[in-house]
Amino acid sequence: MRDKGKADAGARAYRTLGTPMIVSMNNAIEAFPSRYWRSGSFDGWEALSAEKMNEQLKTSPRSCAQCFMACGKLSTVQDGRHKGLKIEGPEYETIYAFGGLCMIHDLREIAYLNNICDEMGMDTITAGNLCAFAMEASFMGKITEKISYGDPDAAAGLLSDIVARQGVGEVLSKGIKYAAKAWDMEDVAIHVKGMEPAGYEPRILKGMGLAYASSPRGACHVRSTFYKAELSGMIDKDQVEGKAELFIDFEERLAFHDVLIVCRFYRDLYMWDELSEIIEATTGMKMDKAYLKRTASYVIDLTRRFNIREGVTKKDDTLPSRFFDEPLGKEKKVLRREDFNRMLADYYRLRGWSEQGVPQESL
Repeated sequence: MRDKGKADAGARAYRTLGTPMIVSMNNAIEAFPSRYWRSGSFDGWEALSAEKMNEQLKTSPRSCAQCFMACGKLSTVQDGRHKGLKIEGPEYETIYAFGGLCMIHDLREIAYLNNICDEMGMDTITAGNLCAFAMEASFMGKITEKISYGDPDAAAGLLSDIVARQGVGEVLSKGIKYAAKAWDMEDVAIHVKGMEPAGYEPRILKGMGLAYASSPRGACHVRSTFYKAELSGMIDKDQVEGKAELFIDFEERLAFHDVLIVCRFYRDLYMWDELSEIIEATTGMKMDKAYLKRTASYVIDLTRRFNIREGVTKKDDTLPSRFFDEPLGKEKKVLRREDFNRMLADYYRLRGWSEQGVPQESL
């Protein structure tokens, strides 16, 4: 298995380029969220590319113990005002959030913001989304503070204010749902169940719309990593028919990865047969694909029941209206409501849930 992994093309790409390689892939199809979700592409995206990162930040691969993937990057800023700064990263999601959404064109500045988040214990996806939301609020005149897109110092100030709970940061520190209501921007804010999405535009990658909406903790991309299926051509980005079925296979297989505590980036190496082999080799128990899928489905059902107990309903399994109503890019794409509703209904049905998204009672 280790030899197979070392030779895998995807693993080699992670070792050399890391997750920032997704910048060019998503930008090419207008799925790279920019200017707080107003655009799907970024003029000057090359400044945020994996190749530019290797040049400006002098990266070297970093791996977890015994891992051949080495997807992480240890980076040192080579010049400019942050020269000498050493961090792990930035990953694609940090680049999308501070680069794309906040329109910051310099990886050295993104590394600086990444470091602030690391030191303050902040998630960079949420932090970048909140900074961009404040920039959009300023642009729209919803707040009096002047916070401009493309200004790394403004973003750094916002991060400090969020932690200190002062000024604009006091509002942002309470989360995107609170800030959206406080600033009368609920029709602008991008989140699902209070969680901001990762850097995959659902008006282009339709299956990611289903992934964001159905995820139990909000707009989470790692629950199924279904962007891989759509970016790699396993299923057409615009296809609706059959998308829920493939999505469920991804969701269940990665749910079992969670059961085994296996990294998401092994998704292309550890398919159902390999998972069965791992279990038999470590426990002696024989479990075929059908058994593993039933177990994963039970985990997903149990998670859903917990959320229902806590008040989640079908109305929460949706997306911001902008994805349905605001055309994106040269082709003016949206995720049509009827297509989304079809995928969600298929998902509920294939899961054996009711039309309201309630699992059957377990036997």
